[in-house]
Amino acid sequence: MASCIAAGCGSDGIELRSGTLPDAPSITVGTDAGSVSVSVSVDDDTRVALAPIVDGILQLPDGWFEMAGYGTVLHADGDEITLHYVTSSTCVVGDHVDNELPVDHAGLDAGGVIVADLVGPTTDYRLLPLTGGFDCDSRPAESVTALDEVFRAHYPFFGERGVDWSDSVAAIRTATAADPSAFEPALAEFMAELADGHTTLDWLSIDPPLEKFGMPELASIDDAAAAMRTELDATLARVDGLRVDPTGSVGWGMLDDSIGYLLLAGFDEVSGEDDPVANRAAFADAMNAAVADLAPRSDRIVVDVRFNEGGEEDLAVRAAGYFVEEPTPAYRKWAYGQPDPFVQVVEVDPQPVRFTGDVVVLTSPVTASAAEVFALAMTEVADATVIGNPSFGEFSDAIDWVLPNGVEFTMSMEVYTDLSGTNHETNGVPVEIVTRFDEGLDAAVVHLR
Repeated sequence: MASCIAAGCGSDGIELRSGTLPDAPSITVGTDAGSVSVSVSVDDDTRVALAPIVDGILQLPDGWFEMAGYGTVLHADGDEITLHYVTSSTCVVGDHVDNELPVDHAGLDAGGVIVADLVGPTTDYRLLPLTGGFDCDSRPAESVTALDEVFRAHYPFFGERGVDWSDSVAAIRTATAADPSAFEPALAEFMAELADGHTTLDWLSIDPPLEKFGMPELASIDDAAAAMRTELDATLARVDGLRVDPTGSVGWGMLDDSIGYLLLAGFDEVSGEDDPVANRAAFADAMNAAVADLAPRSDRIVVDVRFNEGGEEDLAVRAAGYFVEEPTPAYRKWAYGQPDPFVQVVEVDPQPVRFTGDVVVLTSPVTASAAEVFALAMTEVADATVIGNPSFGEFSDAIDWVLPNGVEFTMSMEVYTDLSGTNHETNGVPVEIVTRFDEGLDAAVVHLR
């Protein structure tokens, strides 16, 4: 895929610098200035023919499609898809991307709705066919309105993050009314307060809270970065026969005669390219080699995701598949704008080689996004013990959005829970044995022994 469609690209994770489209398939687009609205709705008789999937690539038929629950409308025209970012009264034309979507599966439901699972995320996206198109003509002056509408319709976690959106958007509106150039700084101030690494601007750092490291001596995020580098070097120095895959994403070896060590450093661009299909192949090669080497030599293993900032959720779920014997439910997810009956239970499928012994997963405040999904899945499917520090607490894919004034950002639009229904947003994956960041490996070895 040439560019992200909704959640199709996963997330870069955190860096240590570091009125909605309703469930009924119809929308109305207008402007605050009272321009004529254009209604677009699904005709009960509308059906689309789904092109055959060739070599894992789906090409959408010509037409307009609402990505249900995400506020995004796709216009497929030949070899190109144009993205449109739609709220209840605004619309913005986004990027043009190739109409070649890598998918794991796709099909039509009984109502003629395309359901597609893109490679990268693990989501079954519902593409509602629309009977016609529309012109997006929202003006920069409508940007605060668009921002207000998209957050009210699609952002799930104001309560968990202790932010009053009405107050926040009022402050942004006031700042922008006095000086339109103040819009982006005011938006950044809100996002910094929100502290959601998936709801941010490209240039804005959302750093993990220092207190989560359990190291009172850390006075700044630079101190935390230095502590991470020191701990990574110390950890790798303890690994006997350390091997690393060509991209540096997977490392493995032995801690003693029976305890193996597996470092999952990241789930992003594992192939060295922004290509989810290539990433999957490269990751499979690395994991197959690592587990095939460790499984015969160890009956206990430490899986370290303390330095993993996330990436493609698909790779996280596949990584968990090296620790299961049969397809096993792992967690639940859904678009906030499209809840029941469209809650999806994500399963972990067994991979060609597997480890069947005792497992510890090491986490830290930097463990974010897809890395947290991996840790959460491992507690469900492999009965793994989580040791270390609470993870960052951002599970939703980071979904692109564009406002009428051209400001681009990402935002969380999805809710993830464990199988019992508990949402771990902001709190992170539950830790069974809490340690200082630089004492996690020692605690894991003691526990396994």
